[in-house]
Amino acid sequence: MDISTLLAFFGWMSVINLVLFAAGMLKVTVLRNLAVGIGRAILGDTIDDWMADAPRILMNYYILILVFNVVPYIALCLL
Repeated sequence: MDISTLLAFFGWMSVINLVLFAAGMLKVTVLRNLAVGIGRAILGDTIDDWMADAPRILMNYYILILVFNVVPYIALCLL
């Protein structure tokens, strides 16, 4: 693998993960009532515990995206 292939790989991996993160944030913030309604129909009352933990989980996911996707991409750009 050469540097251009790795740049493309980390670039697309970053884009895909950031889109998934944005979708998760929309689900927790803007579409919260819809997500809770669907979750309550599927999971029952346990959805309340999950929705309380969702922002913490998403922030951990964001840190992982930065560490394993964005930072290697920036490091490869600097080479």
